Amino acid sequence: MAKEFQAPGKDVVQKIWQEFGLNEQRVKESVEALKKWLAMEPHLPEESGSLHEARLERWLVRCKNSMERTKQSIDLYYTLRSLSPDMMCDWNPRSKWYQDAVKTLCCFPMPELTPEGDRVVMIKYLTKDANNYQYEDVIRLGLMTTEVRMCEDYCFTDIFILDMEHYTLAHACNVKFTSAKKCEVCLMKAFSCRLKALHIINAPSCAEVFIAIMKAVFSSKLASRIYVHGKDLTNFRKQVPRMCLPDDLGGTGGSLQENWSKYSTITKSSEC
Repeated sequence: MAKEFQAPGKDVVQKIWQEFGLNEQRVKESVEALKKWLAMEPHLPEESGSLHEARLERWLVRCKNSMERTKQSIDLYYTLRSLSPDMMCDWNPRSKWYQDAVKTLCCFPMPELTPEGDRVVMIKYLTKDANNYQYEDVIRLGLMTTEVRMCEDYCFTDIFILDMEHYTLAHACNVKFTSAKKCEVCLMKAFSCRLKALHIINAPSCAEVFIAIMKAVFSSKLASRIYVHGKDLTNFRKQVPRMCLPDDLGGTGGSLQENWSKYSTITKSSEC
């Protein structure tokens, strides 16, 4: 049975703080400094309240305790919300795009961190039926999940697993390079995602163009962290702890459907 998703405990948080030269006092001071900076920037909204303070804290951690990088990331985040509303706005689970997207793809963090403190994020095409599939909307779903995690999650880096078992030529025809590049900018620069690895599993031959686009939009450093696996997942399972994998992939983290059902409930009720 899948566990409930919970934010890591204080021991994990303090371990991450230590990695980046932070402690409780420094985090508090930095968050206050960021709030004052935001108040002095007329083109940026004010971040206030405990939820927004949690977001600022995670932005700081994602930017490795660099105030300058954190400010640049926050500025770009709000800029992209204006320039790319098709991906960075209307994160409403009652919206039609959301209702259609969750029929074709799931995206959620596994509840257990790896022993190193990394978070595994599962992404899977749920059906071969591509009638409701819109590439931009599944990107928006992924960014919406990241937005929720900015309020609730804590980890060193992310390990993404993309299961393409049900990926078809109809899906492939929907992929656009410009949208993929916008996704990369939103995820890696605005959200300052720290990617440890992207494992693409069960990739069919029709996914070659998609994989080529993914490698093209990422920097060479990040592209080298993309690992493509066919149907044989022996090597893949050596790289990701079983407790961080769903039962469907030989793990012990509960079924994919159970995890997705529980996390989508969190997403629908989130205030973020």
